[in-house]
Amino acid sequence: MITVVGAGLAGSLLALELADRGLAVRLIEAGTAAGATALSYGLLPWSAGRAWRRLQRRHGDLGLRQRWLQLGPRGVPLPALQVDGQRFAAAMPPILEALGVERLPAQPPLAARTPVVLACGAGCRALAPHLEARLRVSWAGILELEPGPAGAWLGWRQGLAQLPQRFGRQALERRAPQLQQEAWVVDGGLVPCGDRLLAGQISLIRPGLEAGQGPDAAVMEQRLRSALAAQWPDLATAPGQYRQCAVSFCTDGRPLAGPCGPDQWVLAGFSGAFAQVPDAAHGMADQLAAKWAP
Repeated sequence: MITVVGAGLAGSLLALELADRGLAVRLIEAGTAAGATALSYGLLPWSAGRAWRRLQRRHGDLGLRQRWLQLGPRGVPLPALQVDGQRFAAAMPPILEALGVERLPAQPPLAARTPVVLACGAGCRALAPHLEARLRVSWAGILELEPGPAGAWLGWRQGLAQLPQRFGRQALERRAPQLQQEAWVVDGGLVPCGDRLLAGQISLIRPGLEAGQGPDAAVMEQRLRSALAAQWPDLATAPGQYRQCAVSFCTDGRPLAGPCGPDQWVLAGFSGAFAQVPDAAHGMADQLAAKWAP
């Protein structure tokens, strides 16, 4: 039996790959209220879709969709791909159940000698304080706008996703070890995702390795709306809900994906999770199967 802690994108895909290899898998919920999967744009380059197409051929619709993507206000729309996080989250439980994966709510640490993979993002360090210091936590927030006229003029009906040419988040993540006080950055973006329109992304990083309590949601929402309104004035007051969660990242851009102790592995710290996790989960499942397959 291999235990995977965290039932988000990384944990679910790893459990899927392990079960596909005939291993017994226990998937444990991380116990967090809102995960990064549902709040993510889910966008990935066309070239990164091979792994997702393979998964969908094997297991059915996981939320992979074609999307037109415009980088910058004057960019030419290009074909891209998107995984709808809500569709993915809804599709995985019955697929995993059919493969015999045991799913459990959050529970205390398991007995020694049980192979465990930590795939619970921002919660990994609480379970394994010895993890490398390059694994950090940020607070990420987005606006989930209500459908309606605002969505139409923002390209909703055309399915056009708009992102900045460069993201400030990655630069802030690289500076995390040098921070003396909390810092935040807003990256503009308007991305249709299922029946939702996700607007912007605000990232806040604090000094040190701990996430701490979530920042004041009202303050974060105002910062996000003010920054977005410079490009899309109507977003200053557009109806919608602000949502935030803690997410993991690695300061050098390389995720943690491998053993981190006796019978303990980690799969966390992705900067582009929807593009990176499928291949990382596939490779880790191969390694775990080679060691633990009956």
